[in-house]
Amino acid sequence: MYEQAMLEMNNPLSSVKMVRESYSRYLQKNFTEVQVQFRDEEPAWIPYDTLLAIKENEVEFQRRIKNETNS
Repeated sequence: MYEQAMLEMNNPLSSVKMVRESYSRYLQKNFTEVQVQFRDEEPAWIPYDTLLAIKENEVEFQRRIKNETNS
């Protein structure tokens, strides 16, 4: 997962600025976090899984809009 996040960070159109590996004592596991910035706001660290879910949601929304306009 870390490697995939690093590749996304290197994409010039990506909102990912930095990638780090963290450990959650609460969950007792390692996870990948990405620092994202979409516009002029302060960058924020979020779990990489959350970013993937956001992107999947965007794609699904665009697909729905496209299907509605073609109907």
